[in-house]
Amino acid sequence: MKSTVIERRAELLRLYTGLPWQSARRRVEAAVPGSPLIHQPDAPQSLLEAGVMSAVAWRRISTVHPWGIEYVDPRSDRLLIRFEADPDMRRYQHETQALDLAQALLPRADEYGEIYGIPGARARVEDGLVVLRLLGTTASVILLGLDPEEWLHAVDVQDQELSTEGMTLCHRDQPNRLHSAERPYLRAGHRAAAMSAWLTSGLLRRVGLIRTLGVPLAVTGWVGHHEGAGERWIIDPMFEGGQGANGHRRLMALLAAPGWGLPVALRDAHCNCHMPPGHDQCTTTLAGTSERPGVLEVRAIQRRGSRLARIQQDSPEFYAAQQQLVRSVPAWVERWLERSTASYAVPR
Repeated sequence: MKSTVIERRAELLRLYTGLPWQSARRRVEAAVPGSPLIHQPDAPQSLLEAGVMSAVAWRRISTVHPWGIEYVDPRSDRLLIRFEADPDMRRYQHETQALDLAQALLPRADEYGEIYGIPGARARVEDGLVVLRLLGTTASVILLGLDPEEWLHAVDVQDQELSTEGMTLCHRDQPNRLHSAERPYLRAGHRAAAMSAWLTSGLLRRVGLIRTLGVPLAVTGWVGHHEGAGERWIIDPMFEGGQGANGHRRLMALLAAPGWGLPVALRDAHCNCHMPPGHDQCTTTLAGTSERPGVLEVRAIQRRGSRLARIQQDSPEFYAAQQQLVRSVPAWVERWLERSTASYAVPR
């Protein structure tokens, strides 16, 4: 049991971000007592992070961690994301983080002007690190876990492949300013994404919470229909229940916890935890305020019985690695959630 304020704040930071214990503790010790540890970034930083979240929400490669992310380290002016090393047990050895991320993040336009990747984003190697920046702003996301030389090679490979398909390489053609194909995506026509960037960015900054559901078997995400002025984000974490029934309620409580979570309120909930196997999805919807438009729908899918057995048999090495990722929620956190739900008391 964590007994001091520093230890408890470090434990919460670890739950939310996935940071290693010592890193979380150092962050707490260096912070002003009572100050937020998961900052709300400014608009350009939120927009860049929202673009990263959209790009990695449906990975095209097999990853052990949710979205292939070991942890995030959220700062007021930037975000550090630690991506996992390429698993030895992956089915296709040519699939790598670097290749997948290079294709997903860097902006390229097809013959119809549709952008793939993040409009306005440019990636460079700086001081041995891969850094993604948004043109015309100070926003940055540092991609940890990527070898710089492998990253540069991956960018070349993807550019060569996509250029043969008639793609315009915005990041190559205009490395220091916006390409004409990118500009429409940063204008009023795409205001819904910009207005909901706080939600998308906030979810990425709290990616560690997915691991509180149990063994994370897979997780995907996408944007549904618009909700008024904002977007509706849908994620569907699939997990082996290891934290007991109604674990999704704990996840949602953590996502909405005052001082740590997002400024959202419960809109709708449908729980099937009491149902027999075959009724394995529990859906909860959270919504922001009118000043912060956006909706988050979480479709928590529990795998059990024969469905879980098939996963264990088909990918035993992946399953064994994923079993190591479960983040147990301490009893004191459960009590804190109960208190915060009733009185909004937050450990400082």
